[in-house]
Amino acid sequence: MKSPGRSPRKPPPVKTRAVHPRFTGWKTSDADEIERRRERARTQPITLRHVPDTDPFYGDFLAGTLGTGRSYGVEIRSLTEQENTCACMDFRVNGLGTCKHVEKVLQHLAGRRGYKTALRRGSRITEIHLSRQTEPPSVRLRWGDPAPGELRTALAPFFATDGTLLADPVDGVPALRRAVDDLPRVVRRSVRLSREVSDRAAELRRRRTRDGARAMFLEDVAAGKRRLDPPKATLYPYQREGALHLAFGERAMLADDMGLGKTIQAIAAAEILAQTRRIERVLVVSPVSLKAEWEEQIQRFSGRPARIITGSRAARLKAYQRPPFYTLVNYEQVRSDWDALNTVLTPDLVILDEAQRIKNWQTKTADAVKLLHSPYAFVLTGTPLENRIDELYSIFQVLDSHLLGPLFRFNREFYDLDEQGRPVGCKNLDRLHRRVRTVMLRRRKSDVEDQLPPRRMKNHFVAMPAETRKTYTGFEQRVAGLVQLAK
Repeated sequence: MKSPGRSPRKPPPVKTRAVHPRFTGWKTSDADEIERRRERARTQPITLRHVPDTDPFYGDFLAGTLGTGRSYGVEIRSLTEQENTCACMDFRVNGLGTCKHVEKVLQHLAGRRGYKTALRRGSRITEIHLSRQTEPPSVRLRWGDPAPGELRTALAPFFATDGTLLADPVDGVPALRRAVDDLPRVVRRSVRLSREVSDRAAELRRRRTRDGARAMFLEDVAAGKRRLDPPKATLYPYQREGALHLAFGERAMLADDMGLGKTIQAIAAAEILAQTRRIERVLVVSPVSLKAEWEEQIQRFSGRPARIITGSRAARLKAYQRPPFYTLVNYEQVRSDWDALNTVLTPDLVILDEAQRIKNWQTKTADAVKLLHSPYAFVLTGTPLENRIDELYSIFQVLDSHLLGPLFRFNREFYDLDEQGRPVGCKNLDRLHRRVRTVMLRRRKSDVEDQLPPRRMKNHFVAMPAETRKTYTGFEQRVAGLVQLAK
């Protein structure tokens, strides 16, 4: 019987545990990958900041990861569909239309006052954005509600009824931007032209000028106005082709067999860029054991100044401030100094020698190398593939992160996976070869042996040191005794 005046005891609270999605190996669907990013948004410490003068829900945000010092611009144009934009690398590559930064913003907005109203009314901003749901990505128009009549009159001629840009982005995007800029200010505030649209047009324009630039350069070489060979050497025909591949590929791989002269081809390509693009700072990243060899080869073939970076971090930072044409570092230094290399040295060209050092995409060294910024990059390796095809994926992230797509799609496309998502074999290797050959040039010695000089044999007799002679004489006497016994 309960005592009068005493409240009944409350049952103890039921402890609940959050259920997180489980993923098995590499065998995932796009839906799984989207859920991965939602889980990271829930669990990782991501900071958010709303950009002033933009819509509180359908506006611009800055998302950053604590401890990294990096933040990324996020554009929210839909609260329910994968049509938002983030400047991070994962968003640009994964083709999912989302990333952990976008998901973090959406989770934050879902808890804000007025969310249901914003969800119901939709965005009033007219969006011109890059849709990554198509291949290749396309420029799309999405009308706000309502859209001013003056805005519709200005933009409608540029787009089809389904919202696709009618003109080629290289020509259409600049004209579209001019049309937006010519609008009255009050109307211009109702339209957002995503930064990705201009970036896409610039990238396409740059790609299309490569072939023309190469043809013009070769015409100048034939007319004696420019030189293809480095100042102090004459290249073999296949080496000239390799130098042109690097210089006009801009971000390219040379995977020739050992002994075919990858170093001299890279130096020749750097000389071509110095003539045609006026580059002034080249960063060479190699194993420690090859830094002195690079310095010697640079002096031998080009005569340009080069400096091997050594010493403490303070000494290295000082050396980056006034660099010569070539700065020579090793991979371990990049792991420590990548931020200073980007902000202080600011290289025009990065050359990675023995690039198989970054074949494991999970290492901190590989991560640091992939953070280096430069307009041009050469990757040199005689063994682009040693054990697994995802080693090739890691190296190609330095050159073109879009070429092979996200890792989860790469694994699906080129690996046979068992039920646990573990690789048990490879597939579609001919498709992989077609995809990488636009960037990678590989020649074996048998491919170019008719261009190589005849082999010359020279014998050099070297006297033994005293200690070696003493050991040799002892073994010589023992062998002589054994020969005598055998007779």
